[in-house]
Amino acid sequence: MKSHIFLTSSIVFAAVLLASNALADDAATIFGDSSGTGVTYDNASGAFPVVTAILSQPGTVDGYTYTTWSFLAADSSGSLDIYSTLSGLSYTPTVGDAISISGTYSPYHQIPELGTITSVSLESSGNTFAAPLTYTIPQLTASTTIPQSQAGQLVTLDNVSLYTDSAATIPVSGNFATHANVTLYAKDADGNIMEIYDWASSYSTAGAFGGTPEPTGLVDITGFVSQSGTFPVEMTPFSITAVPEPTTLGLGGAGTLLALIFRLRKKV
Repeated sequence: MKSHIFLTSSIVFAAVLLASNALADDAATIFGDSSGTGVTYDNASGAFPVVTAILSQPGTVDGYTYTTWSFLAADSSGSLDIYSTLSGLSYTPTVGDAISISGTYSPYHQIPELGTITSVSLESSGNTFAAPLTYTIPQLTASTTIPQSQAGQLVTLDNVSLYTDSAATIPVSGNFATHANVTLYAKDADGNIMEIYDWASSYSTAGAFGGTPEPTGLVDITGFVSQSGTFPVEMTPFSITAVPEPTTLGLGGAGTLLALIFRLRKKV
């Protein structure tokens, strides 16, 4: 009888422990979940994920009203995009915040995302985090499957030129279109090309490029990558910096690209 009670207690304890572990996820664990799975992103080791970038926030930018937050949060195993209204949760994301957050795993175009956020807790503020990793165009476009080391991360392309698909370089004159999704191309010194997709319909940092002058010459581009269907991997820019400097182009920046090809794509 005693052994039976002990066994029953062990089973109950194991079930509780399993349930607990299922709610204590790091990025790598969440990447393995099916779309629609409810998770809590707080890192089972207790090293809470840290907000590394704000990609979009509610408010009016370039004549368009955004209602959704999008911010990246990374732990030692990877990074996720938190894409949600955060309605009623009394939390304003700030870079450097360590958080615990619960929601639904909803990857979109291979961007690992948490949506429909049900709870979020600020664990600490002012934390340090790693700078964006620098990649080459061949490294980012090697496969139509985005590796975990790049998915949901800020990545940087250095010393590239911006091109259209029909001309050698961007024309000298012109401004980025007002709140429009725009497709351009980055080309490196070896002739490798990658699509740069300014996703203004979903991200306020992309929308903020509207109406500003396009850069000329070499630039460094920092953003995040995505991939849809059979198309190659593309990058959505978060900032564009003229080489060797002098001004970073981004939310509230001083200049950016020419609007050339328009394509409507908006998250819902």
